Amino acid sequence: MKHVRLTGRSGRSLLAVLALAALATLVLSSVTSAKSAAKKHVYLVTCEPNVFCHAYNAQLTKKLKAVGVSVTQLSDNFDPAMQDQHMNQAIAAKPDAILVFASNADAIVPALKRAQAAHIPTVNLNARVKPAGEKYVTFESIADNHALGRFAAMNLVEGMKAAGYSKGNVFLVTGTKGTLIVQDRLDEFYKYMKKYPQYKVVADQDGNWDQVKTSQLALQIFSKYRAQGGIQGAYGMADYMAAGIIQAADQLGIKTGVTKGSTVVTGSNCTPAGIPLMQQKKLYGDATQSPIQEADTTALVVTKFLNGQKVPHTTTVTEERFTIKTLTPKFVNLCAKWPK
Repeated sequence: MKHVRLTGRSGRSLLAVLALAALATLVLSSVTSAKSAAKKHVYLVTCEPNVFCHAYNAQLTKKLKAVGVSVTQLSDNFDPAMQDQHMNQAIAAKPDAILVFASNADAIVPALKRAQAAHIPTVNLNARVKPAGEKYVTFESIADNHALGRFAAMNLVEGMKAAGYSKGNVFLVTGTKGTLIVQDRLDEFYKYMKKYPQYKVVADQDGNWDQVKTSQLALQIFSKYRAQGGIQGAYGMADYMAAGIIQAADQLGIKTGVTKGSTVVTGSNCTPAGIPLMQQKKLYGDATQSPIQEADTTALVVTKFLNGQKVPHTTTVTEERFTIKTLTPKFVNLCAKWPK
């Protein structure tokens, strides 16, 4: 190729024109990329009216609409059969993507397979799906549920030691056990607790992410073990479930906190319900799984994908644990500011 040397005023003018043209192309490309998600339409197949799910859905929808993405939400209350119907409805609409907050890690797999067969990208939200379903998922944005389960066990052990218990009975009320949200947390919880056999798990009940059901289960467990050494530690998998445990303890005249004779209670995500209880020294510990932080992360990766950018298969939100000893404005603000 022959190279031409540009000199003089005409050469400088030509170079200036070429530079401006290149800059215009770059700006146009940037604007086009930013707007490329604007005409996209996604379906959000998710859970409601659970408080965490509601806040997550509201924040995710807000963030996606802000970049011009149209969102249609189909909700179930952790009902796999209804969610399967919603997946069929979403697939039939042929959106640019289906975002799925699975109600059951096994039951969702056939629907993910149907979506892939229809050439519709699927985004798995909040927790892993079973390995059988991973190959049908385009990508996922999830919480670090293993860390959240480990943090809950750490909080209980630390709290029970602080309360002076050399041994004790512990019970759990979990979220819906058909999800890997729960199974991953339980795996890490029990793995950590094995190091402290002096603290014995005497009950492990499914509270289906429901505060009222959790309180009812806690009443039964507290009553059963009152004549068997009592309960020294309790884990409500969401902090509004931990609130249900504290409510049951209050009803029975059982103290909660880290004072002598109290039951140490922890959660493993944060909601507006938990912070006042921590400030009152009734809830010992929690962790930073916030629907706002998680939805913001999901919105970013979904927008990149809709813009045609490459995204990792798995984006995991980093979590932290905190207790009444380490509660700071950072954690208060993260957990208390939720959309209505």
